[in-house]
Amino acid sequence: MVSPDSETRHASAVQINGRGVLLFGPSGSGKSSLAARLIEHCGAVLIGDDRLTLQVRDQKMIASPHESLLGLLELRGFGLVRRPYIEAGTIHLAIDLVARADVPRMAAPDTFEYGEASVARLALHAHDSTTPIIIQTALKTLNAAAAENNGFSDDGIYEI
Repeated sequence: MVSPDSETRHASAVQINGRGVLLFGPSGSGKSSLAARLIEHCGAVLIGDDRLTLQVRDQKMIASPHESLLGLLELRGFGLVRRPYIEAGTIHLAIDLVARADVPRMAAPDTFEYGEASVARLALHAHDSTTPIIIQTALKTLNAAAAENNGFSDDGIYEI
């Protein structure tokens, strides 16, 4: 699959310990709220909120904030807040934000692909209290795992 040089997506992204996390889902699914929780409780740094530019460089997926939203994060019910941000980050994990009933008990091998870049993908609910923990654990596990199965375990058991 060949991608355009860049594409704007309705998504948010943060970087945790140098590893980018892409958050995507429909409007109101909790992308900005989850990004804020990851920033406040997990030491994440904002890449961008609401609209991102995706590019592929050297088979790596790169996310950048939309120029009109640099450093802005929406806190629904409050407004926009200015946060420190980075101009671009390599994406290592994609989170598809779904309804609570659609979160599987165990992750099956799944990927989010953009052009020739591919990253592991999980389906999570933005407002579950364990979601930030799952994201941090997935980043550790996928970082340590072999490329086989995109880092996912066949039996759902991970050594970390």
